[in-house]
Amino acid sequence: MTVAKAGRALGAERKIIVPKNFLVVRRGGLGDALMATPLLRGLRQHFPSARIYVLTSKQAVAGLQGSPWVDEIFQAPTSKKDWLSLLLKMRKERIDTAFILHRFFAASLLSLLAGIPQRLGFDWKNHGFALTGSIPFSPARSQTQQIGQLLTLIGKPAAATEMEFALSGDASHSARELLQSWGYDPARPLVGIHPGGGETAGSSEPAKRWLPERFGELAALLQKQDIQVVLLQGPGDEPFVQQALRNAQLPPLGIAAGLPLAVFAAMLQQCDLVVVNDTGPMHLAAAQNVPVVAILGPTHPAYTPPRGQIHRVIWAGVPCSPCYHPEEYIFGSRRNGKKLFECWRGTHECMVAITAGEVYKVVVDQIRALKKASLRRPIQSLVELNSRAND
Repeated sequence: MTVAKAGRALGAERKIIVPKNFLVVRRGGLGDALMATPLLRGLRQHFPSARIYVLTSKQAVAGLQGSPWVDEIFQAPTSKKDWLSLLLKMRKERIDTAFILHRFFAASLLSLLAGIPQRLGFDWKNHGFALTGSIPFSPARSQTQQIGQLLTLIGKPAAATEMEFALSGDASHSARELLQSWGYDPARPLVGIHPGGGETAGSSEPAKRWLPERFGELAALLQKQDIQVVLLQGPGDEPFVQQALRNAQLPPLGIAAGLPLAVFAAMLQQCDLVVVNDTGPMHLAAAQNVPVVAILGPTHPAYTPPRGQIHRVIWAGVPCSPCYHPEEYIFGSRRNGKKLFECWRGTHECMVAITAGEVYKVVVDQIRALKKASLRRPIQSLVELNSRAND
């Protein structure tokens, strides 16, 4: 507390800096990086001549490569020696303004050690001791919206909340070719189902995953209605996909496994709708205007889901939920070197309470609504629809 007060006192004496070089610190997974894109876009729009750096984790780098809003990406090191080299490099770049999108001690300390004079972020339980400016943070409000509001700390309006992901024509071509090899019929709806997620290099979050067998039951219900299903498998998702397959009565159209991130994203873009847990692919789909049905349990339903009328959130609202608090695993532990978040009651009831039939009804209703709103045009073309929905 003494250090926190001293840090705030020092920060209060500093004058506002006219930024020339920015650093955005956003470690975590792919979804975390994508939720930072509204802020990055806003920085580029308001400071077109500034240089924008991003510090992120290895698994999130690919989510920002090719972004027109980023000049250079720093990958978070794994050793103390590499951290020292990175700090020295950041000092040489003469970065004057840092946005810290985390609420823990090390993230604030990093920007201070890098010699960055203006350090902006969130006021959250004394964790931002080294910040020179902050806004209140709430785990019950949209994270993407709150990140966009950080722009107000440098006198600019809050950023629009739409996330972005740069997708190449080659990736789209590869995804279409793969679908055609499976026998895809463009006249029938295509639903992507992602049973996994919640695994990164530093953390494991099984409490945030809906039951894989129910994803399989959902696939069976959809296929009975002549809806094509593709199972989406990212790194570490194979056990969950296989469990879903064991509970699906018919084989899916295909399994999108082992794909480069860009092709995986392009496969999402080809879907009329995607059913996901609270994971990176949820944000990856939303960043491409693909309708999402997100299944949430321990997370507050307003915190991470994408915004807009083309998306739906399913949340049981059991009495013990939400229990997942950002940057804190109150009921967590460690296993195999990873920070582990499991159901503290051991019942997983916030996910068990959601049935395959309930999700099926939401998916079918949403497909019908999107078809009606797009005036019988193919619902793959949803950019215009999403624009109208967010007006």
